Amino acid sequence: MAITIQDVLTLKSAQSFTLIAGQGGLNKPVEVIDMLDFAWTREKEFTRFSASERPIFESRSFLVSSLMFAANDTEKLYDTTVKLINCGVSGIAFKPAFYHKLPPEICKLANEHNFPIFRVDDYAITFREIICDVSDAISLNQNINEISGYLSRMLHEDLREGEIANLAAKISPYLRRNARIMIVSPKDNVCELFSIDHIVRSFRQHEEFKGKAVMAAGNDIGNVRGLVVIVTADSEKENIFEAITNHVLEICNLQMQCMRLIFSEIHPTFTMLNCCVIEAHQAYLASRVLERMSMRYRDLGTLAFLIPTLSNPHLQSFMQSYLGPIITNEENMRTAIAVIRASGDIALAAQELYVHKNTVRYRMSKIKELLSENQSDEVFYENLSSAIKIYLTRQIQQDCS
Repeated sequence: MAITIQDVLTLKSAQSFTLIAGQGGLNKPVEVIDMLDFAWTREKEFTRFSASERPIFESRSFLVSSLMFAANDTEKLYDTTVKLINCGVSGIAFKPAFYHKLPPEICKLANEHNFPIFRVDDYAITFREIICDVSDAISLNQNINEISGYLSRMLHEDLREGEIANLAAKISPYLRRNARIMIVSPKDNVCELFSIDHIVRSFRQHEEFKGKAVMAAGNDIGNVRGLVVIVTADSEKENIFEAITNHVLEICNLQMQCMRLIFSEIHPTFTMLNCCVIEAHQAYLASRVLERMSMRYRDLGTLAFLIPTLSNPHLQSFMQSYLGPIITNEENMRTAIAVIRASGDIALAAQELYVHKNTVRYRMSKIKELLSENQSDEVFYENLSSAIKIYLTRQIQQDCS
């Protein structure tokens, strides 16, 4: 996760920015902010742009300038813009002291290379304010990335108790005795409804959550699509966690009808926060396997042991062998998946498949003939449920990798 120019535009000091050219580059990353005019304080040219020397400006930097160095010299301004683009500068904002409108050839160049150029239309805004705002946002972003890294370690590494406590303290010195992890994930077809990175950064501005909740982006935590929230309290009572959770969701102002809510159990923070991470991740996978909008770890059922043992060759062998007669038949597989996701409710599965419930009954009877003709309905459903869950979990994990 990196701050982008689009994120810069959400900052208070950037509210008066007017885009002049380069709209296609608004998603470019910004890792540093610098002052363009300083390169000419001694009337030097851009000599350090030669192939043998390090560029003056970092790649992925965002620049501010008065354009004083190129006053009344549009050729120099054009040449400088070319060099900035070549060394990977992400964009620039200028004050209209010397140029209110840029020459058409420079705008054309910026558009061709998706190089955003902004005019700062509020004379009261100083370069110092812009630099401080962007620097703070970059620093905050780095801290958020570190938190995601710590949670990723808890998911993937076998940590000792002391290591868990150390990582928890690095995540936040304000974490309390008990913790639960919540994942807020958009449905697959509505991912564009919110910017995960922007929500995480905005949430950090709310001081009332210090000691109550820490938020991170899930991209680096088992490729979770969504927000990962550590909710902490000194109490073990679930209603305390529910109240904090509801407050977090209210602040985020999400369209909750389009979101999955996933929860771990409550565990001691400094000895078992890794268990919260693991449980939440498994519940996240289960929510996608079963197409549930809400999933708590305690409700995983057989998935609680199928997910962590998915790499066991015996599970894969069972799934391939059992589903072999239907696995290449799209209609049979869609019907079986719908019935298992509906927990055996034929009417609900029919609604999901847009067919009559008698059609589902007929298809399921044919599937039973192919898979478990001589077994009871109960044994058939048990075997089918396990095999379909293994099949779907494997598909979801491959999709997340």
